[in-house]
Amino acid sequence: MQADGERGGADGARPIPESLAADQEALLRILVKHGVELVVLGGVGAQLRGWRSATTDLDIALSRTDENTDRFNRALMEMGLLGEPQYGQFGTSFETRHGRLEVVRKADGIGAYEDWLRNATEEDFGEGLVIVVAAGDDILASKRAAGRAKDEAVLEQMREDLGASG
Repeated sequence: MQADGERGGADGARPIPESLAADQEALLRILVKHGVELVVLGGVGAQLRGWRSATTDLDIALSRTDENTDRFNRALMEMGLLGEPQYGQFGTSFETRHGRLEVVRKADGIGAYEDWLRNATEEDFGEGLVIVVAAGDDILASKRAAGRAKDEAVLEQMREDLGASG
């Protein structure tokens, strides 16, 4: 039986939190379909770990192998890019028909893909949605290290929801 605020999760899989937007789930399903090696971080990573609030984009770190870059590029084509990517100091942002996708090259307090992967775990949300999710403590450490007002505003609730000490 599922708790209120969850969907999916049949056959022993974890349920998908209701706070995860349908568009974010669609982005994840496309990435998984194409076999993209990634770690889900940021707000969506926190939601998949138990944070009950919403976020407006999907943050991921990618393996930088040539094969994975090819898989990611095929996934981007299916997502339907809207406009040009936006390049920033720590990553690249893509507007898609399913919303914003942020590819993080390096995150404050943690680092790159390999650093996120170290403590991440693979989670099965059923219906073929098996993804690697950053550890709650790493998500919190990154948000603290970023020092942005939008992160500071959610840290206390996120820490409580994730049951983390950090």
